[in-house]
Amino acid sequence: MNKAKTIMIVIVSLIVSAALIVGLTITHLIQNDNKAREVYDVYLDGELIGTIKSKSKLEKYIDSEQSDLKREYGVKKVYVPNGIDIQKVIRYDSKLISEKDIYKEIKSKKSFSIKGYIVTISPKKQKKESDEESTTDELELNEAGFNVNDEITLYILKEKDFDEAVKNVLYVFENEEAITKYVKKKQDKIESTGSIIDNVYVDQDISIKEAFISTDEQIFVNSSELTEFLLFGNLSNKQDYIVQRGDTIESIAFDNRLSVEEFLIVNPEYTSKNNLLTIGQTVNVALISPQIKIVVEKTVVEDLPKNYDTVEEKDNTMYIGQTKVKTEGVNGVQRVTSKVQYVNGDEQPSYIINATTIKEPVNKVVLVGSKIDSYYGGGGTPAVTSGIWGWPTISPFRITSPYGYRWGSFHQGLDISGCGFGSPIYAIGEGTVLEVTTGCPDHGSGYGDRCGGGYGNAVWIKHNENVYAVYAHMRSAVTVSVGQTVKKGQLVGYMGDSGSSTGTHLHFGTYYGGTQYGRYGGGRVFNPLDLY
Repeated sequence: MNKAKTIMIVIVSLIVSAALIVGLTITHLIQNDNKAREVYDVYLDGELIGTIKSKSKLEKYIDSEQSDLKREYGVKKVYVPNGIDIQKVIRYDSKLISEKDIYKEIKSKKSFSIKGYIVTISPKKQKKESDEESTTDELELNEAGFNVNDEITLYILKEKDFDEAVKNVLYVFENEEAITKYVKKKQDKIESTGSIIDNVYVDQDISIKEAFISTDEQIFVNSSELTEFLLFGNLSNKQDYIVQRGDTIESIAFDNRLSVEEFLIVNPEYTSKNNLLTIGQTVNVALISPQIKIVVEKTVVEDLPKNYDTVEEKDNTMYIGQTKVKTEGVNGVQRVTSKVQYVNGDEQPSYIINATTIKEPVNKVVLVGSKIDSYYGGGGTPAVTSGIWGWPTISPFRITSPYGYRWGSFHQGLDISGCGFGSPIYAIGEGTVLEVTTGCPDHGSGYGDRCGGGYGNAVWIKHNENVYAVYAHMRSAVTVSVGQTVKKGQLVGYMGDSGSSTGTHLHFGTYYGGTQYGRYGGGRVFNPLDLY
């Protein structure tokens, strides 16, 4: 028994010794065999391009070799390109490539990266009708939110550059001193007339995240560059025009599809359309194309005309067809308080919250002949055109978008608002209804809605003196029909926001000699205010 126990102890000892020897041998092989080592596989867009000994040495080599990029972007470090994946592995038969050679391989295929920020500007999600209690996010001036039709991605070096650029764009459209008073809550109270800022924000969804940015992207290195892009949509914001004899700021702006306000923005050395120009001097006529929509909401108190009415009195001393002004009309004055919203300086449909008469108007009195001329056989009545045009809305009102260019697009009429949804729309004179568009939703679905050619519920009327007029964006309850004869001041519909509308208003357009399209097309557009 003792002999058998001794044999067993020897066998176990031999097994343990063999195991220890094998373990030590494997450890020795791993530690000392030249074919077994810790290395790094380098992948470019998922494809293995080589194996290196040191990841840190490759990164340092890239950083040292890219001094030009450091100077160009003003950064302290350059990184491997996006799409490079470096994985640590242990191999026994790795064929190594030097950091210099792998650098050359990478450089030939990809641009290197630097650390910065990716800014994503996307349209704000539409609020559901059931969510009427929620409000638009109101952001501080150094925060972000934008309103553009398409998503925009920007690459910047410093987050503060973006904040600064947004402020710069804001100051283009709104007085910096007024904004400062608003932020510090030191606005002067309105004693008689004037305005105060109620809210300032940029209305859009925004994300800013730190990332490694490829240097083949357009990277904005300072707030000045970024401001130019946000204001013009590109970095080529210069288009020269040489002033000719007879040019004015107003004529140059119009001929180059600019509003006067836009001309003054791109030529800040001028402060008014009445500034004098010199023949041969160069001005900038580049089109502004804001990439963000900065919203400024104000309470505005102003004195507006209270229009006089024209009253006719019969006079049997004059023949039928003759007229004579007995008393000239004088407009009154009404103090109107409005809530007004500006998007990039462009006034949107507003609403009037109060109107107080300061001075009553004096009506114009016109004597109308009632004496019958025997030439007409005692019963004939010649056509009478007084040349007096009515206004299409009730008073008070605001013209929120005038006739002319804005952001390179031509606005063929007046946008009149402030009267309220469902307020009456009147024919400006006698005429015949040519076209009627109905059936469009009373609330427009935005710029994509082409209902009625974008005009929504609309009425086209041929008036006297070969004047054609369109009354657009009305409610669906239009009150006239094609072929109907209307008189001045007759109800034709109600104010709404159908079609391509940004809010409740009337688009009032006038043409001479025809409409702008269709079988009555060929007319010449003109400013409706010329009628008055």
